Amino acid sequence: MLIEKTFQKSKIDPTEVEIFLAHLLGKDRSFIKAFPEFKLNETQTVKLKEFIKRRTKHEPLPYILGYKEFCGLKFKIDKRAMVPRPETEELVRQVVAHIFSIPNRNRDNHWEYDKLTIADVGTGSGNIAISLAKAAPFAKIYAIEKDLAAISLAKENIRYHSLSNQIEIIQGDLLAPLEQPVDIIVANLPYIPRPRFAYLQPEITRWEPRVALDGGRDGLALYRKLFSQAPKVLKQNGLLFYEIDGNIEIKRFNEGQVVIF
Repeated sequence: MLIEKTFQKSKIDPTEVEIFLAHLLGKDRSFIKAFPEFKLNETQTVKLKEFIKRRTKHEPLPYILGYKEFCGLKFKIDKRAMVPRPETEELVRQVVAHIFSIPNRNRDNHWEYDKLTIADVGTGSGNIAISLAKAAPFAKIYAIEKDLAAISLAKENIRYHSLSNQIEIIQGDLLAPLEQPVDIIVANLPYIPRPRFAYLQPEITRWEPRVALDGGRDGLALYRKLFSQAPKVLKQNGLLFYEIDGNIEIKRFNEGQVVIF
């Protein structure tokens, strides 16, 4: 089958077909655009048909590809965890900006090696924890996750990025299993109100794990619990960075008082 014929016969978004073909052929997308006359072999044609079949059933493209790029890094992704969202990259950027915001004359940053501690709550595939570890190799990161399936995926990604010595996976409910105070908490918890599920795309409702999305009746159930735990875990002047529906928020817990800014 010629590349140009795949676009004519498929009802799938042409951009997604292009991405899959580039993945299938081990080429970049410019090759797909430049050589529409390229002929797929029999094995490639079978894989393309399988892709179209799966995508027609609304399976998310990253699950089919088996990976998702996030903050310039590649992550293994499958139905054990939700697909990392592009807007969550801003959460990582803001944390990194804070880490490097106070310079030290003797160092590139103001944190001593192994002194900066970060808790990534609800780590899922590990994309936030790993991205922060790459940006701040001097930080110790605790990746906390309740779901065992997601933990297994996060461990695979941590090993892939050779960060097992820097990131510690902890199984448990939000901050409850954390035994030591930390400087920064990062959270991208489920925030979708339960009544809203009926209106979501089938890529979400049929494929992504409900536990990674369901935020209770108003979407804030887990965040209320997190806010009650955070003052006991954060060091003095520590910060909580979190995301709700694409909006990044920051809280400082100072002597039990919550200041929003």
